[in-house]
Amino acid sequence: MTILKSVKWFFEDKLGKVQHYFEVKKCKRLYPDYEDNERNIRSLKHIWGIHSWDDLSGKNSNLYSMNDIGITYDRKNKLYMLGIETHYMFKNLNGECTYLKDLFNAFTTFMDENGYSKECRFPLFCGTPTLINSAESIEELYTNFKLFVLGYCAAYEGGI
Repeated sequence: MTILKSVKWFFEDKLGKVQHYFEVKKCKRLYPDYEDNERNIRSLKHIWGIHSWDDLSGKNSNLYSMNDIGITYDRKNKLYMLGIETHYMFKNLNGECTYLKDLFNAFTTFMDENGYSKECRFPLFCGTPTLINSAESIEELYTNFKLFVLGYCAAYEGGI
């Protein structure tokens, strides 16, 4: 029985490697900036992120690491997506707001260091007044997150 399992795992491993090879070739053909590494998975590309304090990977922020905040670009849909870690428990709402503001400040630093404008205006006319974590530009993504953090903290810190 164990010999059969070993043979099965051997062939599954080989098949997986062949599938990965063709997947990488396809992605390189579709996306000229594609590289076979932890910053790229199919159409997704890791743009930026801040490690969670409990990430044990020992690597820079990537698609596989645990990040408190991260930006991923979906090449297929041409959208930037923002992800934030929300599995932390805080003693009070002030702790939550401090955490969100720290993430926002890190995002602001990223914007400044990379020359992105922070003046993208939220389009109220025919806009969508909800939290949106994907956008067609990093500037728009930044504005969406800014509105969320400021609104969240104003609502809960001010006792609304």
